[in-house]
Amino acid sequence: MGKRDADSDEDDGGKKPRLSGLGAFGGLGFSNSAPPPDHGSPEIQFDQLLGASFLPAVPGGNLGPVPDIDPLKPATTPMDFSRLGTSLPCQDFPVPRDMVEYLMTPEHRQIILEETGCDVDWAPDEAKVILKGSAEQIRKAERLLQRVLMHSNWGRSEAKVRRLLKPPIIESAVCRLSPMNTLPPGQKTLSQTQPILSIGKDKGNDIVIPAQIVSRQHCVLELDVDRGSVYVIDCSTNGTFLNGFRLPPKTTGKVLLSHGDELLLQDPANGDQEFGYVVNIQELNVRERAKLQAPRRLLTTEESATMGRDFN
Repeated sequence: MGKRDADSDEDDGGKKPRLSGLGAFGGLGFSNSAPPPDHGSPEIQFDQLLGASFLPAVPGGNLGPVPDIDPLKPATTPMDFSRLGTSLPCQDFPVPRDMVEYLMTPEHRQIILEETGCDVDWAPDEAKVILKGSAEQIRKAERLLQRVLMHSNWGRSEAKVRRLLKPPIIESAVCRLSPMNTLPPGQKTLSQTQPILSIGKDKGNDIVIPAQIVSRQHCVLELDVDRGSVYVIDCSTNGTFLNGFRLPPKTTGKVLLSHGDELLLQDPANGDQEFGYVVNIQELNVRERAKLQAPRRLLTTEESATMGRDFN
């Protein structure tokens, strides 16, 4: 018998139509040519053909490899995090212009970030600090900056600002008072058991100054063991002055004392400008501060609902 013509059928008078991919199983690749090689069970072959029917047409008929499609896996799209966090609340915090050079340093910016979790941008030309973070983070940063500005009313320096932003925890220190004129010198080791050094005309003080302008207990230097710093408290009638500025009364509060401060026992504008001491503080025992990792983005419930999660 000769070779059979694939386009005819002798039993049907040559009129039997050729099976085409556009027939009842169009798109499945069935034809009246020889069947494909056996690569498995009929069910596997049918699944392969069914998967191929959903592939897009490729010129030349080459469909390429069949992708591994999991019909149970939901379709996903790439997420864009490029604008994440751009809508965080911002708050401007004004500062005195004469504080700009002492406050606005890269080190202080990093300290504020570590202590509060709040991002900080310096705006020296406008004399303001731009705070960015959650509402709670901004409140913490504002309180920290207010502390710096308040204590800087009695003298300012970069070292003092750094100490106010991140104070060491002093457990004991030697406090030496070096007289600027003929006052008697004084020295005392301040600790948890003996935290006070007192100055006044009363004989019970650590430094006794028998001058008319001096009160019975004029002022005290105190090691606050809870805060780990040395403070000065004015107990006088005529006033105590730190770096030329009068201290608040003891009923109002106390002011941080730093190494190198000038402590005057009368108003320098009305009398002797050297009637006082230069303060020398030698730290003996300093407790290691706990290393706390502040959250970069601490969001409230309302902010979480409106802004979503920030992974920075």
